Formats: sequence, structure tokens, C-alpha cells
Amino acid sequence: MDVALVILLIVLVNAYLIKAISNKFRMASEGYVWLMFCIHFLLSTAYMVYAANTTSDSIAYYSKTTAAVNWLELWGIGTPFIHFLAWPFASLFGLSYYVTMIIFSFFGYIAVLLFYITAKENIQLKPVWHNLTGIELVFLLPNLHFWSSSLGKGSVILLGLAFFTYGLSRFNRRFIALVIGGFLTFMIRPHILFTAVVSIMLGVILTNSGIKPYLRWFIFLAAGIIFIYISDDVLKFAETDSLDILSSSSLSHRAAELGKATTGVDIQNYGLFMKLFTFWFRPLFFDGQGLLGIIVSFENLVYLYMFFIVIKQGVMYWGDWNGWFRICLFFFLFASFALAQVTGNLGIAMRQKAQLMPFFFIIYCKAISYKYYFSKSYLQNNRIG
Repeated sequence: MDVALVILLIVLVNAYLIKAISNKFRMASEGYVWLMFCIHFLLSTAYMVYAANTTSDSIAYYSKTTAAVNWLELWGIGTPFIHFLAWPFASLFGLSYYVTMIIFSFFGYIAVLLFYITAKENIQLKPVWHNLTGIELVFLLPNLHFWSSSLGKGSVILLGLAFFTYGLSRFNRRFIALVIGGFLTFMIRPHILFTAVVSIMLGVILTNSGIKPYLRWFIFLAAGIIFIYISDDVLKFAETDSLDILSSSSLSHRAAELGKATTGVDIQNYGLFMKLFTFWFRPLFFDGQGLLGIIVSFENLVYLYMFFIVIKQGVMYWGDWNGWFRICLFFFLFASFALAQVTGNLGIAMRQKAQLMPFFFIIYCKAISYKYYFSKSYLQNNRIG
């Protein structure tokens, strides 16, 4: 009974959200967002079937959460924070495992929707079919929806990154969204927020237009203060005394343990290039990962094509990217590097990659926007951010 009630409530909340954002933001149509909603929850159902037949972390999260008597005892950075978020649903209201999964899946859906809205307000593309552009198409790719459908870190950190990116897009008007996103990201993975702050600093330094000089210095100083403030927590989380957190014995041990899992190819001993290639584009058909691996292989072929377009178009027009796009690119690269270093096997890589793919989608859509709208001679005479 609680399943039906929660699903009905989520549908009603989504209907309200779609009406609200359709009046404020430029979207393809309300029908498209409903399609995104349906695809997300169809893949959420598929994930629940997958979780029921594997040793899913979501079951352990739910079991430990329901065993806790005191909510505040669950407070902590990393895994404890997931227990803390799940406690009101699983313990206080006594909702079942599957209902709690549905609620966290809705968090993942909100994250994807926020990334989509942010991409639409910053990029203009020519429709490729009816009123659908490349932005609409990439945000329907299944890997992103599948891995953000679980009771676990994936859905929550994706929501944090979505709020953070949405807030950063119009930072002078969306401070609350920026704070919420930064907080959620920090509570799940401090080193990922650390990476985002470094990306902001680098993006601001390398941006010559689009931001007034005094604002550029303000952003840089604010990022520097946050950098200093969270660095100690990052070091504690990684159990290291150096900002080179990749040398952390804790993270190295974690990567070794993940490499022992039976859910994928052990990539711990790969070189840097192969780790990044594996993190971004595998499994491919030769990896033999079963039905799920074959399905994901088709999508990874699309990623390879998109990567080629980014190199071809993005590098050519790099000088015309504003600070926000550069921050998205730097964050995607730095966070990929960090996660690829501590990802033990291909199965874990598939899950963690989903958290970063919205940034890749934004970079790709920006790259193809030049192909659709601007000629090289026009760009030489007009600075387009």
C-alpha cells in the first residue's frame, strides 16, 4: 500500500515541478520531461531487479538504517550520511526497502532534471527531430538514469553536483542552490567537492571574458577560502597527511578491496591512460560483462563518438568558452582522474562514471553548438561564451 501512495505522491510532485519550471525555463516541452520521468522510473525498476539478484549496497544501507534507534548517531561524512538521509523514511515512517529505493530514485531524477535545465539555459542547439535537440537526446541515455536510481551514494551525490552546477551557472542569483549542492557533495565525497573548488579556481584564472574583473577576484578568493576550509576534512576522509590524496593508504586499500569484487574487470593495476579509457568508455563488447555489459557497450560507443566531437570542435573553439563551461570541463577531467585512480574494477567504474557524465554531456552539447550555429569567420569577429 505504501508503494502506491508514494508513487502517487511523486507523480503529483513531478506534475507540479514540470508546470513550475516550464514557466521559468526554456524546455523542449512538458511532454519531454514526462518522457524523462518515465524512462528514469522504468530504469529504476530495472535497477531494483538487478539489485535483487546481486549483492547490492542498497540492501546493506537499508538494513543498517532500520537498525538504528537514534537518528543523530548516524550523522557522518561518507557512508554514514546515506544512513542519516534514509533514516526518516526507513525508520521513522517505517517505509519498506522498495519504497525507500523509489524515493532515492526520485532524488536521482531531480538531479538529471536540474542538469538538463542548466544545459538548456546555457546552450542553444538546432532541433534534430521535431523540437528535440542534442541536449534532449543525451539526457535520455540510460546509464545516467540506471545508476542514479538506488538507495546509496550515487543518487545523492548526483543531486549535490546538480544543485552545485545549477547554482554556479547563475552564481549571483542562486547562492542557496550552490550551498545545498556543495554541502551534499561534501557530505558524500569531500574530495569531489575539493576537485570542484580547484576547477572553479582554474576556470576563473583562465577566463578572460564573461565575468567582470572584481567578480572574478571575488570568486577566486571565495573558492580559495573554501579550499582551505575543507582541506583538513578531505585529509581526514582520505586518511592522509598530504593533499596528494591519491597517495592515501585508505583510498589505496579501498581500491584494492573493490578490485577483489566479482562485478567487473580488475583495473587497479592499469596505467593512467588505460584507467581513464576504461573509466569513460568500457565495458565494450569484448569485455564479456553479460547482458548488462552488452547494453552498456552500445552506449559507450556513443560516448566514444561524442568524445571525438568534443576534441574536434571543442579544442578549435576553446577560446570562446566562458568560465562556466571551462569549470565543467576541468571538473569532469579532474574528477575522472580522481575516481579512476581509486576505482578497483569495471563494475564500480560503471556506477561512478554516471555521476560525471552530465558534465560530459554539457561539454559535448557546447562543442556541437558551434557546428549548428556559427561559422569560423563569425567566431573570429564575435566572442561567443
